[in-house]
Amino acid sequence: MRKGIATVSISGVLAEKLTAIAAAGFDGIEIFDNDLIASPLSPCEIAARCADLGLTVDLFQPVRDIEGLPPDRFEAALHRFRVKLEVMAELGVSTVLACSNVGEDSVGDPDLTAEQLHRLGDLAADHGVTVAFEALAWGRHINRVGQAWDAVRIADHPAVTLAIDTFHMLARGDDGSVLCDVPGDRIGFLQVADAPVLDMNILDWSRHFRCFPGQGSLDVTGVVAAALEAGYQGPLSLEVFSDVVREADPGVTARDAMRSLLFLEAELAGVLHTPADLAVAAPPPAPRLDGGFLEIASPLGDSLAPDLLEGLGFACVGSHRSKPVTWWRNGEAHIVVNEGDNTPAAHATALGVTAPPVETIADRAKALLWPAVGTTRGADEAALPGLATPSGLHVFISDARGSAGDWQGDFLPTGARHRDDLAAIDHVGMEVAPHELNQEVAFFRTLFGLSPAPVQEFMEPHGRLRSRSLRPAEGDLRVILNVVESGSGHVPTPGVNQIAFACADVASTVEGLRSRGVDLMAVPDNYYVDLDARFGLAADFVEHLRRHQLLYDRDTDGELLHAYTEVLPTGFYVELLERRGGYDGYGASNTHVRLVAQASR
Repeated sequence: MRKGIATVSISGVLAEKLTAIAAAGFDGIEIFDNDLIASPLSPCEIAARCADLGLTVDLFQPVRDIEGLPPDRFEAALHRFRVKLEVMAELGVSTVLACSNVGEDSVGDPDLTAEQLHRLGDLAADHGVTVAFEALAWGRHINRVGQAWDAVRIADHPAVTLAIDTFHMLARGDDGSVLCDVPGDRIGFLQVADAPVLDMNILDWSRHFRCFPGQGSLDVTGVVAAALEAGYQGPLSLEVFSDVVREADPGVTARDAMRSLLFLEAELAGVLHTPADLAVAAPPPAPRLDGGFLEIASPLGDSLAPDLLEGLGFACVGSHRSKPVTWWRNGEAHIVVNEGDNTPAAHATALGVTAPPVETIADRAKALLWPAVGTTRGADEAALPGLATPSGLHVFISDARGSAGDWQGDFLPTGARHRDDLAAIDHVGMEVAPHELNQEVAFFRTLFGLSPAPVQEFMEPHGRLRSRSLRPAEGDLRVILNVVESGSGHVPTPGVNQIAFACADVASTVEGLRSRGVDLMAVPDNYYVDLDARFGLAADFVEHLRRHQLLYDRDTDGELLHAYTEVLPTGFYVELLERRGGYDGYGASNTHVRLVAQASR
């Protein structure tokens, strides 16, 4: 399908926006009226610039509050519309967007709205254009797509059609089923936007938190699929407003936007019942995604990483065939130490995941425009295709255990025996800059199929922490993305800042760490008094938690016992956790205790 984007979704002045949009491979644009008004270019010059760049102008957004008006004010609205129709002729655009009225003095009379839309249709037809009428989610009387369709249907004018905006529909609780009675040829335009699920004023939600498909939590695919099944044949056009896109580099935003439409097309290919003109169908994500290893840097001769790993109970069980890399293991938890990396000692530099078949994941990454990491491989070594997340973390893809593409096959055994205290890497936490959160979500979701949970917020001593977890439908890899917003001059340090290991007996495990000199986070005694108040736990169990300095949480499915190390010289901290029963969370109720403890160091 043709791919478009609204100029309001890209930062910069109009000429810069057009260049970035064309460079990203879009077919067309929606011109936001404010962009045109502020541009030194005339409409004819803008049309010529678009033609030179290979862009069509698919939609013009020049008018607001143009229906549901008191009759004595409608003539002025018609004058505005006539003037903008002349501008449209110079731009060479044939569809104009008209949004439902948000004014306090608007009239909630369906017949009046239909009559005024019909008159707008007459003017539009005289100029050879079509009106696409959109229900703003905060419209005074028309704020749902069904109400907008009723108005279009009653207006009964061939030049008056329905505009669909996925955000406005989904924000109001509608889904694709509301389009089942709308003929495809009566859908004049389709605007696409995603968003995280937030409980807030819809207008603020729309202006500050819209994002591209794959970055939010709304069922964008379902609405777009319904429109295509109805017979809509126009462009898929992105319309996103947010604090992030207003500040980001226009080229970066345009590339993210294009990637999101490629992802959307891949999703649509799997759900459409009737054929559609989809330009790309990326290979599906891996059916199962598991954690493989965490890579940390250790300059040659530096003892920080080995000392840390020995304290955590790891043993060096392998040396790489051709690289200065060692493999450390405790149970099914794996760390590789790269002595050839120039990053600060023991900082995490890469994440290894198991997602067979690796060729399919590599092809999917290429189709979705995710950049590859250059690597060198020796003879008979695993391919391990590498990808870079937007924040810079390298992710290497391994094939199944025991296969030719298994990362473990690249290591020669040292003969060392390892402990079995740790069951696996339970999850990895990453700090990302605020403007990269949506991109990072998109990386893990669009490439690997991880599902993002709602954003959680936690107050910390000098600001707040925003956190979003992602997990696969099948497999044990979990990723938590953290944004720290601090008034004390906090400078984000992108990358892994937490590594959580699952264990069968966390009390025994932390005892072992302490015996090997690892400092664990102290838990204030007030915490255990509060545990009694919240959960009514047996006194001997509370004393057990207190003695081992364990945190506790419980839900209807099970319990969590966990502990943290201090923030290590590596820049990350380690969590040890024991899940009992079906507990599936992360101990969110204890996060404020950790944040205070870490801020006090």
